[in-house]
Amino acid sequence: MGSSQETHVVRVQQPHRGGIRVVILDPSPETRSMLQAGLDELKGFDLVGTSETWNDCMALLSMYVPELLITRIGLMPTVFGETSGDALFPVTVGLRWKDSSGTLKGGFETLDIPLSPQSLQAAMERVRTEIYRRKLDELSILLQQYMNFSRGIQRYLTSVAVDDSGTREIPAERVTFMAAYGNYVRIHTGADVHEIRDTMSGMTSKLDPAQFARVHRSFIVNRAHVTSVRRKEGAAIGVLLSNGTEIPVGPNYRTEVDSFDAIDKRLSA
Repeated sequence: MGSSQETHVVRVQQPHRGGIRVVILDPSPETRSMLQAGLDELKGFDLVGTSETWNDCMALLSMYVPELLITRIGLMPTVFGETSGDALFPVTVGLRWKDSSGTLKGGFETLDIPLSPQSLQAAMERVRTEIYRRKLDELSILLQQYMNFSRGIQRYLTSVAVDDSGTREIPAERVTFMAAYGNYVRIHTGADVHEIRDTMSGMTSKLDPAQFARVHRSFIVNRAHVTSVRRKEGAAIGVLLSNGTEIPVGPNYRTEVDSFDAIDKRLSA
């Protein structure tokens, strides 16, 4: 049976170009109205939808792909909170009653309710700065990828050097997956694990996207070693590798799952 509570959607007839899309999840009409009024006073924030339940909120997140989610603490499933820190967007801001000790897992900031216009405005300016920072990081990566492509040179690695001298290399096809480890990247093969000093973004730019896929902020997998996609309750998704390892899929990397689904269907046919 469907939810007995109606999704409250605010449609923006003429959204500002480049405006920050916002979704609100809160059971209180008064709190939702206060937030809407406060956002209306700020430039650059477009409230695209409000909801009372998580199921309705998920529909809004899928429909509008917002940069900002303002949610009452306790309404968002734990699994989403654990994985939201792996995604650049949406930035999440938690709401709690004043003097409450609750926190939002993976949240950028927490606001006390009832809200004051001053605290909301100050928080939204901090959120605006954080969203622009994350977008700048994305743009920097895209620009670097474009620069490499525009030179007409394919700089994809066919092997990975696993010592400082560069004399010991592992063929790329032997790599099962890569995992972030502080300032290092761990290279997992069928039998060994090697550490190299690099970043996940750096490795992603060096690897052939037809051979490797970044599925999480902390994981890159070899497409040839993906055997199936595991969709779990809620929003959690994982990919199973040929060696039995299950790798979580971050919310910001789920477009890669479509190609893995195709592999899964071919193997099960």
